[in-house]
Amino acid sequence: MKELLNRFALDSVKISSQTLSIAAFLWCITVGCAIWSINVQPFNKKERTFWTAMVVFFPLAGLLFYLPFAWRNAATGSLSFWRKPRRGQQ
Repeated sequence: MKELLNRFALDSVKISSQTLSIAAFLWCITVGCAIWSINVQPFNKKERTFWTAMVVFFPLAGLLFYLPFAWRNAATGSLSFWRKPRRGQQ
């Protein structure tokens, strides 16, 4: 286990093709999860296109800017059971 963790140090000697391929794979998974999250948010088409373009074309900045929106929507969505139901809805 210690040998595996030592491979991921930022020393230039320890950066290999295996380390770079795993980092690229994890980055692709992260961007894919962000795009999935954008698609399940209650955005209109223009907002969804904007956020997807931000994450795809400016990955690090796009993820950092999208993070507060994802947290806000996740927090307010989980608190919806505290709200009183509207009239006419059961």
